[in-house]
Amino acid sequence: METLAHLAALAFTVLVLSRVIPSVRVDSVGTALAVAIVFSVLNFFLGWLIRVALFVPAILTLGLLFLFVPFIVNTVLLWLTDKLIASFEIGTTGGLLLSSAVITIVNSLFYASYVQSAWEGRGAGAISGHPRWI
Repeated sequence: METLAHLAALAFTVLVLSRVIPSVRVDSVGTALAVAIVFSVLNFFLGWLIRVALFVPAILTLGLLFLFVPFIVNTVLLWLTDKLIASFEIGTTGGLLLSSAVITIVNSLFYASYVQSAWEGRGAGAISGHPRWI
């Protein structure tokens, strides 16, 4: 259920970005949903690879880069999504960076709500209302 809500929020975010940012073009609602699905699949299969590649530079910057890793991953994945879907286009680098920043914020809000529900025992790892520690 949370995955479907996340996909819907991501598709809605892409639609809003196409209305607000002139360099972002989405042909239809179906295209926005396809963008959300392709972006999520790329994140599942390639997101970890990008995070691994950024691990050593993050250590060399004394952990400061860890604050920007989600933004960098989303930027690369959004660019790849743009290249894979013909009816979705981001025309400028500024549009790509701004879109990636907004998607990073939306993703972090979903992650924070997921962590909070898991901590309170309503989500993953909960057995009869109590958090599972082992």
